[in-house]
Amino acid sequence: MTGRRDQAWLAGLADMLTEVDEFLRSPGGHAALEKWYQARGPSVFHAGTLIDWVSFTAYEVCRRAGQHPRRS
Repeated sequence: MTGRRDQAWLAGLADMLTEVDEFLRSPGGHAALEKWYQARGPSVFHAGTLIDWVSFTAYEVCRRAGQHPRRS
């Protein structure tokens, strides 16, 4: 991706992923995700793995957008 429009899109995606990461890392978000996985049945993911994946993805998107990732 190049150009200002792409950078703006990446910045928006980075902001959204960071918000999702912060929610999932909250006690209520983590508990809700664990409950959802229990109700859904077997999966290759568990709550902690998915939360970490979102966090790493948010960091990489922030890096590519030229932003400094927020830390909660």
